[in-house]
Amino acid sequence: MSAADQADRHHPAEVGAVVAEVAGDGLRATEVAVAVFIGLLVCPPLLTLAVAVAVPMIAIAAVVGIVGSVFVAPILLVRHVRAHHRTHGSTLFLHRLRRQ
Repeated sequence: MSAADQADRHHPAEVGAVVAEVAGDGLRATEVAVAVFIGLLVCPPLLTLAVAVAVPMIAIAAVVGIVGSVFVAPILLVRHVRAHHRTHGSTLFLHRLRRQ
């Protein structure tokens, strides 16, 4: 045997280590592929759920809040003015008389 033939031969332990490393890399790639596949199966239904349920609920809540504030704001304003007049013992009639 020549020196070139001996250099091409590998020890069985080295071959086993290389085979184990390649198999581990393949297994890791398979795990990543499965995780990505599960993610693709799960995320679109969640996105659909968010668009079909959450977005309309937020829009309805915003509309109800705006309509409610249109009706509640004058009521709160009148209550505030009446409370102010009660604390000072005056009425709107007396305020008008004082201005004239």
